Amino acid sequence: MKNPHVTTACAIAALALVSAWTVRTSAQGSARTGAAPISASAATTTTDGQPDIQGYWNQRNNVTTYSLERGDEDRREHNRITGQRAATGRPIVDPADGKMPFQPWAAKKYQFLLSVHTGPERVEDLDPVARGFMEGTPRINLQTGFQILQPTGYVVFLYEYGHHYRVVPLDDRSHLPDGIKLWMGDSRGHWEGQTLVIDVTNNNEQTWFDQVGAFHSAALHVVERWTFAGPDALDYRATIDDPTVFTRPWTIGMNYRRNKEKGYEQMESAVWEGNRAVEFMVHPKGAPGAK
Repeated sequence: MKNPHVTTACAIAALALVSAWTVRTSAQGSARTGAAPISASAATTTTDGQPDIQGYWNQRNNVTTYSLERGDEDRREHNRITGQRAATGRPIVDPADGKMPFQPWAAKKYQFLLSVHTGPERVEDLDPVARGFMEGTPRINLQTGFQILQPTGYVVFLYEYGHHYRVVPLDDRSHLPDGIKLWMGDSRGHWEGQTLVIDVTNNNEQTWFDQVGAFHSAALHVVERWTFAGPDALDYRATIDDPTVFTRPWTIGMNYRRNKEKGYEQMESAVWEGNRAVEFMVHPKGAPGAK
């Protein structure tokens, strides 16, 4: 198996809070910037003329969804319980200081959520993914690996984590009406040479960017750029814009490599009906274990 197994009830509860999945490839530092895309003459294409990026892909920067800013700083107890190795990658490439540019009011809320993330008094202050909800975009791209398919006129992402998927049409259809909000947003794509550009709108306000409180509003707008940088290389950038929460747009970046392991199959990610992990993680004021 690719991930360590956890057998104790305590560790299972911890896994629900901080994600049971680890990056399965070696750390390679910060995401590269300015990578030259593969030349059009060297790229194979699909039947409808897309650069062919089909296959299984894994991240190469030792980044998890625990904290975009702080690496493993808040995850050490989880690592001690589960035996998982630390993930130290930090994906924020702009601003240069690696910090999310929160507005003052939003920075206070973020610091509060960070301070209570291991034992909040209220369920709504716990990571939505720990409560069984979807990852959102771009957070899902930090989780484990994925498969890309390219049926005519589309790019489809099948993620290993949580049965997530994204169907990205490549025609000029409009986004959904603004009043419709989705957990994974509404994606529309097009190719600019060897770069797949995906415009993601219609995001609900309930997802976080990481597990320790990096929240956003329903005004979130994400533009992803997947650059085919080599026969087995994808360079990723996602620019995040939410004028309700942040002072300016900011960008994360990662690198992916094609998984060419013979016979490789994605694992099934699942929880079971009746899972009571949230009861271990939320500590209402005055209850046993409350701070």
